[in-house]
Amino acid sequence: MLTTSSLPKYTVNRIVRKQARAIVWPSYWPLVLILAMQAIISLVTLRNTAFQDEALYLYAGRQLFHYWLGGPAPLDRYAFYFSGYPGLYPVIAGVLDMIGGLELARAYSLLCMMGINITIYYLAQKFFQRPSAIFASALYGSLGTVLYVGRLATFDAMCFCLVAVAALLAFQVSTSRRPWLALLIGPLLVLAVLTKYAAMLYVPAVLGILIFCSLAYIGWWRMLIRLALALLTLAASLYIAYQVVDKSMFHAIAGTTTDRTAFIQKSRLELFTHVMQMAGIVYLAALVGVILVYIYHRRLTLVALVMYGSSWLVPAYHIYKMEAVSLDKHFSLGLLFCAALAGYALAWISGFMQRTIANANGRYWLSGLCVVLLVFVLGTQQSQTIFSGWANTTDLSYALHTQLRHASGRILVEDIEVARYDSEDITEEWQWNGVYYFYYSRPNQPALLGDPAIIQALKDRYFTTVELSFNYQPAEAQFIARQMIASKNYDLVATVPFVNSYGTGHFYIWRSALEPGHGNFKSMSQVVV
Repeated sequence: MLTTSSLPKYTVNRIVRKQARAIVWPSYWPLVLILAMQAIISLVTLRNTAFQDEALYLYAGRQLFHYWLGGPAPLDRYAFYFSGYPGLYPVIAGVLDMIGGLELARAYSLLCMMGINITIYYLAQKFFQRPSAIFASALYGSLGTVLYVGRLATFDAMCFCLVAVAALLAFQVSTSRRPWLALLIGPLLVLAVLTKYAAMLYVPAVLGILIFCSLAYIGWWRMLIRLALALLTLAASLYIAYQVVDKSMFHAIAGTTTDRTAFIQKSRLELFTHVMQMAGIVYLAALVGVILVYIYHRRLTLVALVMYGSSWLVPAYHIYKMEAVSLDKHFSLGLLFCAALAGYALAWISGFMQRTIANANGRYWLSGLCVVLLVFVLGTQQSQTIFSGWANTTDLSYALHTQLRHASGRILVEDIEVARYDSEDITEEWQWNGVYYFYYSRPNQPALLGDPAIIQALKDRYFTTVELSFNYQPAEAQFIARQMIASKNYDLVATVPFVNSYGTGHFYIWRSALEPGHGNFKSMSQVVV
């Protein structure tokens, strides 16, 4: 008979909260380091003045915010042509710009991209263990497109983050006994679409993840319940949004997304080659990940196929449309769907995914690290090239500030988005005119539109200031320059050199001559075209 004295004695120690934090912390330090790397590389290496889209959205956001507070209504119908609803992201970014300038608005985008990386880490760890999560997060944070979008104050980062959170909820609710989180998927998807209309492409992808992941883990009936909840809130959110939004947004949806006309056409082979240069390593690794899922996690095969197929939606759309504009930005959205698969492939190649714990020692970890470092080197170079694709406008802003006066005179500008944003402190919205769709009317004369309107306005010295760079709209800029020569009404007062990743150029500024017909701008040889 055993006595209490013969039993081995064990000491039970209480784990206090501080010790628990010390145990949990090491599992997250790789993610913290990766996010820190992503932030530091973005902030240190990617520096430039506002891109034209940034300037447009921030300016519009500030105008709308002032209008909501009782100020004058914006003269521009932003909902008619923006690629996202102007009452959402532009207002958020505009307020941030008012508080902390362009850098604070860009910081919001960086936080959104870091949030996406967190969701990738969580999903990869949930389904493929921690080594896969580390590789997936490191890969995604090193991509040139991710670094680029994280420093761009545009619709993209916020939209992508909302899609990522919706996808995360789809995965989470598919493996949970409680279905109620599915109610959040619909509103998040509607918010993502309102933020940027291109997110419509990924609504079926998120719902597909919800369907196939639920089938893999909890069966048909529970899948149908979760899908019904998600569709119910999706329909309700769409109805509410339809009642609230400016209906002219449907013109913008067609013009910028569903029936978009390619502005910079390139051959499909050229675009496919660009896709491979930017993200070919990740796509190849993710394809290996799909094969590994089929071998080792067969019930997740359909989920892996949906994720990999979803990652190709953006490149496929751009290649089909032969459209190069915004392709470098949109990559980030597609790649978040295949990053976990790529991380799983690298973890397997590195020896972390053997079936026995004793053998899963990562003996080939250097091979996975080399792939990550290769993506990192290429990504930093690519992001810097893209980010230097537009000219620094600091000197242009200074030159304009020497010529413009508050609420005095009309301004004709080729680079209107950036010039108007930089000069907002000394001008009013009504002073600015772009080179396209210009409308001009005179007393007792028929109204003019487009080039005829510009010709007559230059003859009448309607514009006190003109800015051209022969870079953004070169054909129209040359037309305007020749009309100024013909009218002899303008003096060339400033030449501002600039450099971008494509070469060098100049911003030119003209002022209305003191005497009609006596301007000093008389020949195209005075400018470099």
